[in-house]
Amino acid sequence: SEDDLSYIKLINYGDKVVTNNMHGYLRMRIAQFLTVVHPTPHVIYLTRHGQSTYNQLGKIGGNSPLSPAGEEYARRLGAWVMPYVCYQQAAGLDSLTKTRLWTSSLQRTILTAQHIPHPIISEEDLGTPSVPPEPDADDALANGDSPTRCSAGRSSGLRGTPPRASGLRERLRSGGLSGVVGGVALGGIDLDSDRGGGGDRDRVWQQMAPRVYRNLDEIFAGECEGMTYEEIQHSFPSEAKMRATDKIGFRYPRGESYLDILARLDPLVHELESYHEPLVIVSHQAVLRLLYCYLTGRTRAQAPKLSMPLHTVIRITYDGWTPPTEERFYLGPECSQTDGQTHL
Repeated sequence: SEDDLSYIKLINYGDKVVTNNMHGYLRMRIAQFLTVVHPTPHVIYLTRHGQSTYNQLGKIGGNSPLSPAGEEYARRLGAWVMPYVCYQQAAGLDSLTKTRLWTSSLQRTILTAQHIPHPIISEEDLGTPSVPPEPDADDALANGDSPTRCSAGRSSGLRGTPPRASGLRERLRSGGLSGVVGGVALGGIDLDSDRGGGGDRDRVWQQMAPRVYRNLDEIFAGECEGMTYEEIQHSFPSEAKMRATDKIGFRYPRGESYLDILARLDPLVHELESYHEPLVIVSHQAVLRLLYCYLTGRTRAQAPKLSMPLHTVIRITYDGWTPPTEERFYLGPECSQTDGQTHL
């Protein structure tokens, strides 16, 4: 009979899950993953931190702050996120939607995300359509380089400032929605949860509520932290040769390898797959290489060779039916891409 078999039965993509005779680590991990996946569209935004002082010096690792160019990127990212991420296409219109934000625990990613606003919105505001922009929109970007959309390796001018909802978006951009929203006092409400509970918990939402994960930290270079690759080749010549032959499996002395990053990203991928809201991830080159490979269907062996340019946002859209699509948005300012991380 079926009672003697090992099986997982999913009803409506996780609304109801039935497992039978499931034993062992691998089987339970498969069951756990299948309970969070769903075929509705995912929109994921990947971006490296702004240029850091270690980037300028060609050093790897560490916990350095942003350079002046990195600080400018942080300001531009904060101005870009609200109109281009918090408003998604729905029924042919840019409509207000819930959004999420992840960063690593290192200060350069936290500083990069510091200008992203976290306004409180009510459930009634979701789906608010947009109207033509005011003339003074996006002042933070107007004085610098215009954002550029890059698709399939080609660059073209990005469309003008997206429409803005009258009144509401002004409050969103200024963080003016706070205190009491929709008649609901915010004190004690889990603003970042949209599961279960009902009632007041489901009536408000904090846009881009920052979540800090150590799992998203850059690969730890151990004894090579704070060194340039020239210094590594001089101080650790044998390790440099080993790394050249097996970049994904090489572990820095007392440090990590790409395979170690894969292990710590595993629980975050489960969390990411369960989301229905657009997600912005501000992280580091090695970590984003692996996430990019996962989201676009590339093999992990390709990860160390991928380019994750500074001051660029990569938008990846995928669902359960069609291949993933990718768009790249260069926000500037110009900075050297030879930052010491190319060979990380």
